[in-house]
Amino acid sequence: MRIEYDAVVGSGAGQWYGQLIVSNLHYEDDSSVQVNQYLAMTFNAPAAVTDTDIYLAFDKSWVETTVTVQSVQIDTNLFSISATVDFAEPHSMDPNDQITIAVNGDLTKDPDSYLNSFVIAADASPDVNGTAAIACAAVPDPALSSVAPVIQFLRGSEITPVTLEYGATVNQALAQGDYTIQGGNVSTIDQTVSAPLVISPGQLTVSTGETIPVNVSFGTVQRSSAIDIVIDTLTGLESETLDVKVVDVANETTLAAFSSKTGTTTQVRLLPPSGNAQIRIGDISVNNVDYRFTDVDVVLANQLQTVPITNSTVERTPVDSSGFVTVPIDITADATLPQQITLRLSGSSMNYTQTITAETQLTRFDIPVKPDTYTVSAPDFLFDGTVYEVDTPAQLIVDSVAATTLEVSIETSANLNVPGFPSYLSFGGCADLTPGNQADFVSARATSVFKYAGNDGAGDPNTYLTDDTATTSTITLARNVEAKLGGQSVLPVMISYTCNLSQGDTKSILANTDQHAHSFANLILTLNTANDAIDSTHPIPAGIIVNPDFIGACQQGGIPATYAMPVRQPLQTALEHWSIKATIPDSITEDVTGYVAAVNWLVQTVAPAIVFGWQINLWGLGRSEWIYEDADPLDIAQQTAAYVDNLAVYSGTWKPHFLAIDRYEADDFTQRAYVNGYCYGPREWGRYFDFCQGMSRALKLPVMPWQIPASRTPNTADPVNTDFDSQHWGTGGSCILGDPAIGADYHNVHPTILALQFPSSFQADMGATAEDMFIRSEPFDISQPAYTDFPLRGIFSVLLGGGSTTGIISTVGNPEPWTRNKLNAYMDNPIRFDTASGRHR
Repeated sequence: MRIEYDAVVGSGAGQWYGQLIVSNLHYEDDSSVQVNQYLAMTFNAPAAVTDTDIYLAFDKSWVETTVTVQSVQIDTNLFSISATVDFAEPHSMDPNDQITIAVNGDLTKDPDSYLNSFVIAADASPDVNGTAAIACAAVPDPALSSVAPVIQFLRGSEITPVTLEYGATVNQALAQGDYTIQGGNVSTIDQTVSAPLVISPGQLTVSTGETIPVNVSFGTVQRSSAIDIVIDTLTGLESETLDVKVVDVANETTLAAFSSKTGTTTQVRLLPPSGNAQIRIGDISVNNVDYRFTDVDVVLANQLQTVPITNSTVERTPVDSSGFVTVPIDITADATLPQQITLRLSGSSMNYTQTITAETQLTRFDIPVKPDTYTVSAPDFLFDGTVYEVDTPAQLIVDSVAATTLEVSIETSANLNVPGFPSYLSFGGCADLTPGNQADFVSARATSVFKYAGNDGAGDPNTYLTDDTATTSTITLARNVEAKLGGQSVLPVMISYTCNLSQGDTKSILANTDQHAHSFANLILTLNTANDAIDSTHPIPAGIIVNPDFIGACQQGGIPATYAMPVRQPLQTALEHWSIKATIPDSITEDVTGYVAAVNWLVQTVAPAIVFGWQINLWGLGRSEWIYEDADPLDIAQQTAAYVDNLAVYSGTWKPHFLAIDRYEADDFTQRAYVNGYCYGPREWGRYFDFCQGMSRALKLPVMPWQIPASRTPNTADPVNTDFDSQHWGTGGSCILGDPAIGADYHNVHPTILALQFPSSFQADMGATAEDMFIRSEPFDISQPAYTDFPLRGIFSVLLGGGSTTGIISTVGNPEPWTRNKLNAYMDNPIRFDTASGRHR
């Protein structure tokens, strides 16, 4: 029999908190509910619920209970809650027994949707399931008989995959609720035969005890050809990149085009199922030899073919070098390293490469160079975890008469081995400290978690805190994730304000002595809390990012380094509050530079084991819209770095370890982002990372992109709502982690997204629509991750997500597992700082 109940929203409920109170449990025949072992229930709530949020009050006899809760996000403000209450002894529920559920969300909006959602059972799981009876049509082509169709039922962050059987019906139990059904093509592994799934209906509502039919049939079978083009390691072209085209001989249409290093295999798929094609490789001239490639004929067929490109495909013709000249190379290096570097001269009719050793020396090109104007390139490189910047002139004019010397400098830049972080490019994310965080971080194999310290997350400037539960809970979360990952190090990173300039009114806040004292003291509390977590396996207990927006707001406001503000008195007050007997150095002055030094000194005095850094913004020069324009990101970085240097942030005795660089914490296709002028395409993300590289080079610091949205761009097969704001779509995840579903063609983006109109005030920079944004980025290809060159840019770690932005956890932003799956796969072979390859500048 079904258990009935009474439920109300407790008095005092508001926008951020309320209580659901359940009482009068009885069966539908009015008999009492006897609980022998446990009471189980499911219900909906506007926020996640934890084990400690549910408690029972008994009217007549007290019983010891233990509560276990699971929360699954269905939509932005809708969670499906499953709770089990274990009873220490049997108990007959009295009508006045109450179950109180604390909810950190708004129960005042549509309360009936929560009050009427309870399904309760005694000593059994609640019967909340219905059934989808999925009838699959016969196999559309014999070639697909071994490829089982798979569809997915999507309900918020829950994805239920179902493998179908051709010509049969599969019954799938599903919890009550609304579902979207997706399914891709069925295809052979080489994509020579495929058929799209036709699913009806595409959305359904499952009710308890009901069976709903779903029909899966197939669209027209599509046939194509496939080629694996295998380019050998060609003599004389070992370090070259070749331009390759596959052309339809009948009409000269380009069927595929790509660049390829020698010694690689490129898979070319979805070519016409029949006809004649040619593989054409662009001729190239290198080191006084002309290389001409013979076109390779291919008869297309509905099958996979392997086409080798070998030395026999290449005709080599030495060039007459009469009149060519010797070009000396003058190398100045910070260090002598066993590192080989390839210099490249790219000219109008000839290219030259020369391998040099990373040391101060005078050498030359091994062969004479044709007089011409050349573009010069040389890769930066990593050695023992340190980035080395190889600098050359952008152009070199080789004259037939006057001697020309190529000047090369090799400078030490950022050391990426930041204490507490792994010796490879790592990813972490924002935590909201709800129960599902641990499983999400484990699923992503994250190496760090971050959270704002204190109660208000902004330094709590009007009170002295006595306990920093945010820091304690974040450290506990990190340790629990470590345990689940078999000991992989996971660093908790706290965000701490001692002066919050994020809301403006810079000069008034800089002048507020009392607020500085409170926030200095609260930073000490965070540091002491972290110190308490030091043990033999955690000598570095936590990381700290101090004062987001402080440097940016001061720079934007034209605040000079000598701008007067109270420093020593509030710092002394904070030290005395915690009975810390330390003498403030005389070099800490009563101005902005002194304030920065005070923060650095305080961190290293109270918690010398802590790893920490400051944060900067894109808008320090006054506006962030330069990212859409043609301004050189390296020039913007140089100006920003000059201000950082002027404040002596990374100078003196108490130097921080790294620099965090904020984009803007919002998913690009949400109003929080694009209404405020932040919606990046592949071009803008590339320029953002150029800015990060410029900051690293200018300050010789390891940098951390921070609060980066990990949301992906929906493709044409994704279910995009007409009002898609709550779905938290974006571009950061797709560009950074790679998204073959979008690839190099913006037409793969869902049309509803492409039609998004940007605010008129930003259209001059952003374009009128999201489609304009993608067109502005052409040519682009986000099939592969952007992170492959991050270490060479000086980037040692990336922290994803934020309080309202998609990251790693499923309780904030887009709940789907896409980002977690991408990061998990990355951790199979992370980019180590001692093996990252060079990158041409």
